[in-house]
Formats: sequence, structure tokens, C-alpha cells
Amino acid sequence: METRDSKKLMSKTLLMILMLIAASHIASSQHRYVQTRGEAAFDGFDLVSYFTSAKPVKGNPSYKYEYDGLTLLFASKENLEIFKKKPYDYLPAYGGYCATAVSSDRYVIPNFESYAIQNEKLLFFEVQGFFNGKTQWEKDPQLFEILADKHYREEFVEKDPKN
Repeated sequence: METRDSKKLMSKTLLMILMLIAASHIASSQHRYVQTRGEAAFDGFDLVSYFTSAKPVKGNPSYKYEYDGLTLLFASKENLEIFKKKPYDYLPAYGGYCATAVSSDRYVIPNFESYAIQNEKLLFFEVQGFFNGKTQWEKDPQLFEILADKHYREEFVEKDPKN
């Protein structure tokens, strides 16, 4: 016989699952990088600023840079030059998709202000309703990283004819 608390928990869990399914912006044809509606990739945030500032900073259109099909904005000429020297050091892992979602083989547009730096990689996370991808990721970051690496590699690297 189920208790009242277990029914509540089951209802909340089911609601969270339904919200995740509804909130998943899974593209029918996957793109290597997350696609956002604005002109600038990653909602215009300066990728270098995630590593050098207390919080990410929006880029300035005066410091626009086209890279690998992305339009990137930087807050300063200095940050643009830093990026140009080592772009792979600053590009987000998993093409900028929510790292937790990628670990489940889903490709979800994250909240670009919900992020972490793990093993020198920039990770973004989705925040929807009761679900916070960063909180979930932090429960077992090594396992989530292994799963996300595997799924992203299978979806984009192994299927890429250039590889």
C-alpha cells in the first residue's frame, strides 16, 4: 500500500519528467553547436569572460568574430585576441548544449548563465521549472562527463565525414 508521501513524490517526479520532455528543445536535425535565435552564438556572451570574470559578460558587436560557422561577440579586443590564439580552450564542451542533457543523449538549449568549468572545459546547463541541470551534474560530475563525451562523440564526431 502506497503512502501519501510516496504518491506525492511519484507525482512530482512524473511532473518533472513531463516538463523535461516538453522543455527539451531537441532539434530534428542536430547541429554541432547549439543554435539560438539571436545573431550571436551563445546568446552573445563573451566566451573568454567565463574563464576570466566572476560572471560571464555579454560581448560587444564591435568585437565580432566568425569562427566555425559561429558569430561570436567579445567584450574587448583583448578577449577577442585571446580567443583567436586558442579557440578550442574557450569553446564550450558539447557544442554549447546542456551538458547534463547530452549525458542522456538529448540536445537541449541551456541557460548560458548556468555554467561550470570542469577539467578546463566550459559546460552549460539548462534550467527549466524544478529542474536544474547544473545541480544534477554536480551529483556525479565524472559519470556525467563520461556519458556526455560518449554521446556527443557518437552524434557529431563519428558521424562527421571530415573525421
